[in-house]
Parts: sequence; structure tokens; C-alpha cells
Amino acid sequence: MKQLVLLTAVILLLSSPDSAIAQKKQAPDKDKTVLATVGKESITYKQLEQAFQKNMNRRNVKLSDIPKDSIIEFLNLYINYRLKVNDALGRGFNKDSAVIDDIEQNRKILAESFYYEKKLTEPYVEQWLARRGKEYKIAIIVTTFSSESDTTEAYKKINDAISSIKDGMTFEQAAETFSDDPETGRLGGVVSNYISAGRVNRTLEDAIYALKKGEYTKDYVRTHFGYFLIKILEEQPRKYYKLRSIILENQSQDVSEEDYKKSLDSLVKLARSGKVPFATLAKEHSLDTKTAPNGGEFSGYYTRSTGVGGSNETLVSSIEDAIYKCKAGEVTDPIQMQNAFYIFKVDSILPIDLVAEREEMKTLYKRLYYNEDKKSLLNRLAKEEYGFAINNSVLAELVAKFDTTKTTLDSAWADGVDKNIRSKSIYTLNKENISVDSFLNTLGTRPEYRGNPLTADGFTRAIDKMIEPKVFDLATKNLEKEYPEFSDLVREFRDGILLFKVEAIEVWDKMKFDSTLARKFYDTTSAELIRPDMYDISEIYSLNETDAKSLYEKLMLDKSQFDKIANESTQRLGMRAKDGHYGLLPSDKNALAKLAKENNLKEGDISAPLSVDQGFSIIKVNKIELSRRKTFEEAIPDIAPRVQDLVQKNLTDAWLDSLRKQYPVKIDSKAISNLK
Repeated sequence: MKQLVLLTAVILLLSSPDSAIAQKKQAPDKDKTVLATVGKESITYKQLEQAFQKNMNRRNVKLSDIPKDSIIEFLNLYINYRLKVNDALGRGFNKDSAVIDDIEQNRKILAESFYYEKKLTEPYVEQWLARRGKEYKIAIIVTTFSSESDTTEAYKKINDAISSIKDGMTFEQAAETFSDDPETGRLGGVVSNYISAGRVNRTLEDAIYALKKGEYTKDYVRTHFGYFLIKILEEQPRKYYKLRSIILENQSQDVSEEDYKKSLDSLVKLARSGKVPFATLAKEHSLDTKTAPNGGEFSGYYTRSTGVGGSNETLVSSIEDAIYKCKAGEVTDPIQMQNAFYIFKVDSILPIDLVAEREEMKTLYKRLYYNEDKKSLLNRLAKEEYGFAINNSVLAELVAKFDTTKTTLDSAWADGVDKNIRSKSIYTLNKENISVDSFLNTLGTRPEYRGNPLTADGFTRAIDKMIEPKVFDLATKNLEKEYPEFSDLVREFRDGILLFKVEAIEVWDKMKFDSTLARKFYDTTSAELIRPDMYDISEIYSLNETDAKSLYEKLMLDKSQFDKIANESTQRLGMRAKDGHYGLLPSDKNALAKLAKENNLKEGDISAPLSVDQGFSIIKVNKIELSRRKTFEEAIPDIAPRVQDLVQKNLTDAWLDSLRKQYPVKIDSKAISNLK
């Protein structure tokens, strides 16, 4: 009642012309609006909307935007769900050890996905999307090395390039002189394709996005394969270009160069005039079998940095230059490339759709950097947050006890380690000292450490692997408090487990075929349960038409020989032993019975060879039973699923009725109306 009074007060304030400030102060939070109660549990607007968006697969639809009747319909479904969960909680199933184990196992799975999504994937993808509004034309100088241990020559060369530029050499000249990449080096370092986020090594990408047009890195950028200097030649907003093309063969020997040029110019003028649609011209003239049937249309939007539809399939720079000089609706001049001429039309130019590219960026990040970043994050947390440290003196003492050419697969591999060493701490994590004895026991008993090298490096890698799950558990222990949405997610899974358990007891375990209900159902729906015309059929099947005709001629001399000939000659698998006899077959589903009916065969008739199943069948009709209503026994396979649905519904309805008495339900119709 108090809520309704406050709501009325808000409505009155909103009707006042001077109520803007009051409206901001007193407007209720729609997300917290209680739409219904189930016992002592409140169902809020936010809770119901989240359930609606997830379960109805309408993630971008607000609950308040759908009709009131639909809101109430979904609310009643959700109330039934909450009644069942409350029943499970009331029975104490959430305290059952098996349920607790299931919940904990699910929480770990959810936590891993959720935690790394929040800490790694989302931040990185957001950075990429922020950067994707621009694309860059760059020049580079690169000096490469074959291994991390042999970088001297490459290091000297890149520093010589830096010194030369400082002394007055242009970046372009330095690229020609010092760069190890012959393709870009001869072009003064110019990279042919434009660059955008996610398209180059991320160390280089960070350097590119820190520069402006005309600027270059004053110091080298090191990657795992070489040293780089980078210069920004162009910085442009990235846009989607919707393109069409016409590809024509180069000048024909039968036509002079002047005449061929005139025909090209005429085609371009016609395309520009709009008298004939570009799509029509592409279908009629283009040699590109991939795009011509679609009027020359590219399969996706084009950008210089990501290619067609993000595929990395980019056009050569001379074609790109011609396209990017055009406005929407304009047509390029003919562009000659090797043995062909290209004409392009820019259908439209649109802003990039970052929402559409988000999933692509997620996939790309997880493929390129996710595992590396995950390991780095855990290492940082271990050292900075949880005080992880290896006792190197104990590690060295331990390694000295082993033959480092052997592994944990060797018999009695740890027998030489005495009690004195075993009692020492080999590493510390979160103020807990792990003994050598515990470490060796884990190495010897866990299958993932089979064959682990008995070396300092092998032990260090094993320790890193051992601490990963512990560090993760420590990092995610307060995940519910840090992220309320994760708490909601865990609760949903918990409720799902509880629901499954209680529903099994109240519904599924009680399900059995109710013959009385089935008879009643049969009596009221028997008109639908019609058995089609049934044909008792025997068959002689041949793969070859000539053989089938020969057998048919033999039958026409003596029809009584059908069974004998079928026993000797039918080529249908497993049917010789049955003399080709199938028994009664339904004429609405079986191919042989259908043929018999279509050919108007009567009892005793034998057909000429009929084409069926990539062969030829001679069909004999032994008996025909005309269509009739099925008997109850015959109808059971048809009605059983529907009867079981009724049994399930009756059990569920009775269960819910009893729960509504135990957990009274109240729906606030006025609150629902006010949503609209």
C-alpha cells in the first residue's frame, strides 16, 4: 500500500509544470519495482526483464516495450519457476552434499569464463574497438634476427638507421638503405595495405596508435622477430564501402586500341548516366563469375585495413586509390591491371558498425593473445597479490639429488631425496609454505606430471602449473561481491540444479502410462486416428530392368511360381528367405504400397516391373485392408506421447496448486500497468 501511495505522489508531481526537479528526486527506480511476490520472495522488474531477455532470446528488447498481456503471461511462467525453486529450498536440497558439489563445480566453470572475460577479453576488445575508428598508411624500417640469442647484427643495423635519420637522412632513404624487408625497402618503407586494430603485431599496433600523421618512432620497437621503426604516412577515418565491379578482358587483338578505349569509355558513361543500372551492366559484361550473377556486388563491406567483410582480402593500392576518390553513387574510370580492366561503383559509404565487429574482435583476441595474457595475469597475481616465491636454494639442493637426464617415469625416481630436504619449503603462496615432500608427492601421483623432467627448469614449470588453479581460486573467491551479475549467474545455475532435483521427484519419477486416461483420450479423438489402406505385398526386386522383364515374362506363364521365383531371384537384402513377402504395408508411407495403390492393383494382381529404389519391382498384392478407424491397441503408439503430456501437465498443475497455498502469490497489476 505504501508503494502505491508513493507512486500516486510521483504521478501527481509529473503532472505539475514545475515538477522537473521533483521528478528527478522522486522518480522510482523501475529496475527495483516489485511486480509480484512469491511467499516472501519479491520479483522485480529487472529480475523479470533479465529472465525474459535470456529465456526468450530477445536480449535487446525491453520488457516494458512488449504488450501488457505478454508481460503478465511471462510473469506467470516465471512465478511457476520460482515456486518450484522455493519448494526445493524449503526441502533443504541446497544443503544436500551432492547438490553442493554440483553447484561448486558449476561455479568453477562459470568463474573461469566470467573472470577472464571481464579481466582480459572485454578490456582488450574495447581498446581495439576504440582504435578501429581509424586506419593508417605506414612506412617501416625493419631489421630481423633469427633467434632471441642472436640479435647483435639486427640491433646494430637499426641503431645505424636511427643515427642516419638524426643526421639528416630521410626515413624513406633509411628504409632503402637499412631495411631487411626487400618489398617495403625498395618503396621507401611504404606498406601497401592500410593498418587498423587487430591487423598487426600488438607491440607494433601500440606504437602506431601513439603517433600522428608525419611522426615516426624515435627509438626502435622490438618484437620477437625484429626491430622496427614506424612512420605514419596517412591517418584516415575508417568507413564501410559497399562496392560493385565489372571486370573486362584486356584489349582484344581484333579491335584497335583506340576503338577498345572508346568502348570502355562508353560503358563507363552509360554506368554513370544511370540509364542502365550498374548491376545490369555487370551481369551482361563482367567476366567475374563470382560477382557478375549478383550484379557485380561484393559479398561484404570493404575497408582498406580489413578487406572484404573483414576477410583480409584487400584490393591493390591503385584500385583502392581510385575507389576512395569516389563519393557514394560514383563510378571509377577504367583501371588497367595486367590482363584485365576494372570498373568499380561505390554503392554507398557507411560508418563502421562496432557492434557487429565486436564478436569478430573477441574471436581474434582469443586466438592471438588470450592464452598468453591469461598466463601473464596469473603470474602477476601470484607474485604481486599472493606473494608467490620459489626458494631457489632449496630448488638447487633438490635438483642436485637427481640424475637430470631422467624423468618422473623412471622407477624409484624420488628415493634419493632424504627427509631433511623433504621437510624444507620449496615455494610459498599466499603465506603458505609448500614442502618438498608435498611437491614430490604431487609430481608422482598426478597424471599431468608424468614424464616431468628432473631438472631445475622442469621443476619450475611444474610449480607454475601447480599454482595456477590455486591463484585462480584466490583471485575469484570474492567474484560474487565484485560483480553482482556473476552472483546472479551462479544463483541461476544453482536454481537450475535444484529445479531438476525437485521436478524429478514431483513429476518425472511419477510419470507412468495411464491406460484409463489413454482410453478416455482415444474415445474423444478417435476420428483423427485413421489407419490408411493396407496392402499385403510380396515383391521380386531386380537392379537390372532386363532381368526384371525376363522374370515377369516367366511369371505370366505361371503366376503360381511367384514365391519360388522370389526365393531364387529377388535382390532385396534379406527377402529371399521370406519369398519376398512383406506383410501389410501402409499406403500413405511405404513406397511399394503407394505404387500398388497408384497403379490400382487389386487382390491377386501382379504388376509389370515398376521403377523404385534405383531398381525395378514386380509387386504382387496378396490382400487389401481398406482404410478404417484404428483400434485402441493400434492407436497407442500415436496417442501415447500426447497422453504422457497430459499426465505431466496434471502432475505439474497439482504440484503448483499445492505450492501456491504454501507460498502465496500476489501480482501487482497496477505496477505492471505503470510500466506502460
